[in-house]
Amino acid sequence: MTGPRPRVAASRSTATTVAGWSLVLTGSVHAISFVVGAVVEPPPGEHLVRASMRGTTVSLAGLDRSFWQLFNGFSLAMALLLIGFGAVNLLVVRRAPELLHRTRALLWLDASVVLPLLVISLLLFPPPPVLLLSLTAAAIGTALRRPNSQRAAASPTAA
Repeated sequence: MTGPRPRVAASRSTATTVAGWSLVLTGSVHAISFVVGAVVEPPPGEHLVRASMRGTTVSLAGLDRSFWQLFNGFSLAMALLLIGFGAVNLLVVRRAPELLHRTRALLWLDASVVLPLLVISLLLFPPPPVLLLSLTAAAIGTALRRPNSQRAAASPTAA
């Protein structure tokens, strides 16, 4: 493709970039919160909960793990997955923007992951991830509403 991208295509890229950075930020804040929580003395009420979690084990595939280990593992995995998922969006915008402008497949994948995550966040998480995931969902919705670029819309692979 030569010359500047159509204005419509640029707005889909911009919205996808916002969604990608929002996911990276959400995962990064989650990881930083995890690290801070690991090095800062917990409030007195949490000592008993943490001790109980450490003392309660389950056997998973022949391995014994405490609820504390599982809680920490799930938390770190969530942070890394959010960062990675956001980075994939940013990578597509930067290295394969024609894919983004030909099809909405990545955006539908984003929506299928982010919308349930937003619902879970609304029900179970504090305000920061709710706000960041709301921003992400709004950006994905904006990108989905943008039409494919005219050149790609003529191709049979446009979605």
